Amino acid sequence: MKTTTKIQYFIAVAAFIAAIGFGMAGFITPPPGEVHDSVLYLIAQFLLLTASILGVGAMFASQKHSLQKKFKQMEEKEEEK
Repeated sequence: MKTTTKIQYFIAVAAFIAAIGFGMAGFITPPPGEVHDSVLYLIAQFLLLTASILGVGAMFASQKHSLQKKFKQMEEKEEEK
């Protein structure tokens, strides 16, 4: 595995753990059971970072490849006419 890939996975796992930690800390700190909006925003940012590293990029890459394939097929059909 490449060094950059290892770093990306490390960052994704660290961001996910940080999101869980901040979520738990938000429930524990006073007033208990009430999470402040800034904590929710921070959790969302960490989870978005994790998703962008692990999942969303792969999804867009596969869609891009399939779209390129479809465009190529359409061009071939037009050339046959």
